[in-house]
Amino acid sequence: MNTEQKPIHSGFGEATTADEVIVGRDLTGKVAVVTGGHSGIGLETTRILSSAGATIVVGARDLVKAREGVSQIKNVEVYELDLAEPASVDDFAQRYRQSFHHCDI
Repeated sequence: MNTEQKPIHSGFGEATTADEVIVGRDLTGKVAVVTGGHSGIGLETTRILSSAGATIVVGARDLVKAREGVSQIKNVEVYELDLAEPASVDDFAQRYRQSFHHCDI
């Protein structure tokens, strides 16, 4: 099944930065889960959401590497998560539910 792509006229384009997208957004009180949020585009996502006031839960296989990656970003918690292991996903979800009552992003 192919779906025709159509522009959404958001005002953003291929040169728009994450900083430009988040301007004027207040995410205070919002909770976001970012898998792989400690490196690459995930780290940028974590940084931007935090800068707007969100609390971020980063799921990662390597806790040491993940904590090091997000160490300079406020409002971030790192939980162990291996998406290839169903038991790990269940453990992550259980731990998340113990700490948070909702997920916004």
